[in-house]
Amino acid sequence: MDDFSRLEATLAKLRQRAKAPGEHRIIRGEPERLLAAVVTEIDETILPREIRFASGEISFSIAVANRRFQALMTVVPAQDATTRLVGKAIADVDDTALAEVRHALTALLSKGREWAIASQRQAGGGFPSDVGVPTEPLTRAWEIAPVGETRTNPGAALEDFLIALDARASAWLLIEGEEVKKQSGSESLLADLGNQAAVFLDGYFSKKDLLFQGETGPSGLVFAGGAGGEAVLFLDCESSMAFVLSKSQDVATLAQDWQARVAF
Repeated sequence: MDDFSRLEATLAKLRQRAKAPGEHRIIRGEPERLLAAVVTEIDETILPREIRFASGEISFSIAVANRRFQALMTVVPAQDATTRLVGKAIADVDDTALAEVRHALTALLSKGREWAIASQRQAGGGFPSDVGVPTEPLTRAWEIAPVGETRTNPGAALEDFLIALDARASAWLLIEGEEVKKQSGSESLLADLGNQAAVFLDGYFSKKDLLFQGETGPSGLVFAGGAGGEAVLFLDCESSMAFVLSKSQDVATLAQDWQARVAF
């Protein structure tokens, strides 16, 4: 991936400030729907993060890394029922504490219909990356109502979408975390697309909340591409992103196709 060293350097820098303390998104709904939204946040988080959920004076935070739920970190106000769970690493899906955490989170989420989400780096180095429960077994263990595979794991849907493009796109880049994971297209087109991506992302993260007004879930934008009547479709699934270069007359259809994949 040497050709994309500039893009990856930009990603490394921007990911650190993408969700700085104080920035937030909003989730709304009944407790079961909110719990599903919590799992979605876990599924969209690769780097070690402590994610805080707050509604009025009530809040809790969880440790997440590599799309794994690792631990319940804080509960405000403190509750006797959750004191022994706080800071306890969940080893795997068979850990008996996992069901207790679900019960605690459901009880907390029932106290508010609107929750602000903020994210920051885990303090003190965090937990080992292999500690915790991946989102698929977590969804089963917590009995999350299915809302469609693409909503549960939009990153996987994004990769499938890109691979299926074939000749409909001149070039594309798939980004996970801080790396260009996959690519398609000629060397010259990919180099140009990588440069455009670096410039675009430099301003995107700081304006994201203004663009989408706190909405969660997959999002996308279209902007002008290179010469020859081309446009770029940018798709954002939090942990995964993609840049797709295509003809301007085709980009709206591609966007509609993607929307159909991730719609509720």
